[in-house]
Amino acid sequence: MLFVCGTGAVSPAGIGVDCLLRKDPWPRSSLGLITVPDEIYPVFQVGKTNEALKKWQREPRLRRASPISLYLAEAAAQALEPIRPFDPNRIGIVAAYSTGSLVYTQRFYFDIVRKGQGAASPALFPETVYNSPTSHLANLFGISGPCYSIVGDESAWVEAFRVADVWLQEGDLDHVLVVGAEEVDSAIMETYAAARWLRGGSGFIPSEGAGAVLLGRTAGDKKRIGAYPESHSYRGRKSALQAAQNLIQGFDPKSPVFGTGQGSWIERIEEDLIDARKNLNEFPYCGQAFTASAAWHTIRALSLLEKVAAIDLPIWGLNQAFSGLRLKGS
Repeated sequence: MLFVCGTGAVSPAGIGVDCLLRKDPWPRSSLGLITVPDEIYPVFQVGKTNEALKKWQREPRLRRASPISLYLAEAAAQALEPIRPFDPNRIGIVAAYSTGSLVYTQRFYFDIVRKGQGAASPALFPETVYNSPTSHLANLFGISGPCYSIVGDESAWVEAFRVADVWLQEGDLDHVLVVGAEEVDSAIMETYAAARWLRGGSGFIPSEGAGAVLLGRTAGDKKRIGAYPESHSYRGRKSALQAAQNLIQGFDPKSPVFGTGQGSWIERIEEDLIDARKNLNEFPYCGQAFTASAAWHTIRALSLLEKVAAIDLPIWGLNQAFSGLRLKGS
């Protein structure tokens, strides 16, 4: 297991981990579909006027960057703060994404669809690439260690920890920054609607933001975290049930669980599987932000290690695989 040396968060609840740990319900806004703008659904969105984000927008490299890059920069800065000054050659970055830079991708392709290929913007195109926010992050903090971007559903967050573990075991790095970030716009709302995740009564609310966990080989705040060795993939509801059972059966039966299924189609399955175990998640619903909400769940669960010795954290990938993290206190 690896030591947790720092954490950071940008969420609709506000800037910083303290906001993430509050027990107040998150403020909601609304967003429509591309095809049916009047069809409005609730969303959790990050306040774009926050001074912390404005500061990053003044960075020359981020002036034309998608909001996801601003979220990443702020969350990473918070997580790196405990080890400043640091050797940038001894730090790596593993970033996990699901949808990536949606806002600028939509702008880029909409111009082409409406006006033709001649409208393709060379300024916007680089921001449509999944690795772009990771590149911005490395440049902003001068990090010259290895940098990876992993793309998947929520389970990509756990895969990022597995990569970080390998890097730190090799001994060439002192720390690895694991980050997850997403942004929400009308394009992803269209996708959620097509998947029938937004239908009435589902409780599903799209969300956006970023979370960061700084890992090290030596003690930070003496909290430790590690990925369970296997993710359980699935292709339909029947195999998803079996995959969920396999995941929970692999958890320590003596440890409480931090449930993360709220608001998704996996919620009822999770409730049935962890019924006999204590569910420690009493935080307000944070919505669905794929790797970002997986990061928030991780940070929230880490905050509870002063009360319990260990926590099992299921990470339910909503369209690919189920995975989990094991958290331990000092």
